[in-house]
Amino acid sequence: MFQVDYDHAANCLTIMVKGFWKPEDVPAFAKEVGAKAREARAARDDFNVLVESLEFPVQANDVADLLTDVMRGGMTLTSGRSAVVVGSLLNRAQAERTLVHPRVRVFLNLADARLWLTEPG
Repeated sequence: MFQVDYDHAANCLTIMVKGFWKPEDVPAFAKEVGAKAREARAARDDFNVLVESLEFPVQANDVADLLTDVMRGGMTLTSGRSAVVVGSLLNRAQAERTLVHPRVRVFLNLADARLWLTEPG
């Protein structure tokens, strides 16, 4: 359902999400993201985030809203960027509607997302 890892060398928190979620699935995810984000912040306060959601279909609005809250909370812990990689144009539309933040971008492939995370500024 999800996996969260912090790569110290790349200074990047990688989040992988899969499947169709229910609202009750989000608290465990939020707890894990929070713990790993605090670990990353202890190392550096400018870590980036890469969310791989290629196998994460469009979610129900209540779940999307809860995930937006997780993103907002997580972005307060870093001055870095967050790239969200989705698997379809419909997913992209939902992500761009719900994950609104000046340091968050949505991509359709990993290569473009990784490139944006490594660009200066």
